[in-house]
Amino acid sequence: MPELEPQSKSSPASSEPPDPIANLHKMSTTAGVGSQDYVAINNAAIVSVILGMCTALAFLGIPFLVVGAAGIVSGIIALVQIRHSNGTQGGGGLAILGIVLSLALAGSVAAANILEWTREREDRAAINNVLAQFGQDIASEQYDKAYQLFTPEFQAVFKPDVFRVQLQAYQQYFGKIEGMTSNDLFQFLATADGVPTAQTQTMLRFQQPKTKTPQPTTKTTQPTPPSEPRRVPTALFKVNGQWRIGGMELFRKP
Repeated sequence: MPELEPQSKSSPASSEPPDPIANLHKMSTTAGVGSQDYVAINNAAIVSVILGMCTALAFLGIPFLVVGAAGIVSGIIALVQIRHSNGTQGGGGLAILGIVLSLALAGSVAAANILEWTREREDRAAINNVLAQFGQDIASEQYDKAYQLFTPEFQAVFKPDVFRVQLQAYQQYFGKIEGMTSNDLFQFLATADGVPTAQTQTMLRFQQPKTKTPQPTTKTTQPTPPSEPRRVPTALFKVNGQWRIGGMELFRKP
């Protein structure tokens, strides 16, 4: 009977090997999304790290803080681009590192400059106080007290008697000193030994003589005191935390 006959071998048509592609699932158009194997590093993140490290140049000058600002901006741009890349871009850690470097170095430079500015403001005030005190002592003829406002090096060259004689001779020629102050322009430096120094112009004010009836026959050998303050170059040194006058142009070595 036909139904009992053993099945014959497959027909030639069915003997062909199966198509290997037919059994594969259809590939997704988003294949690779979210995979960390082949994710590109965002260029802005790399730039942010480089600029963050270059922010250290700000220690050489305030204008280099622009580099730090650029590093922060680049890092923020990188984070935004990575967030909207649907996983095809990486480098978020680099972007954050660049931002942190820029902020840390720029902050350090800013803090150092603020401290330096504060210190210089205090030094300016202290120097003005020293010069004002010197002017008051001279005006009241307290030469011994004024002498103590000078550095030991100055005192080693100018003894108290020489100091007094030169000040009196100066006032005899230019007029009685009424007071002193700086011109608020300072140049702060340090010696080879690290001693802070300052250069400024001391403004000497003179007492103006009282107006008298002019006498044509009277001649005077003393010039009229200047109506404007007289500028005298002055050097100061910080000795044991106190500013002291190290030299003034009105003194001449004996």
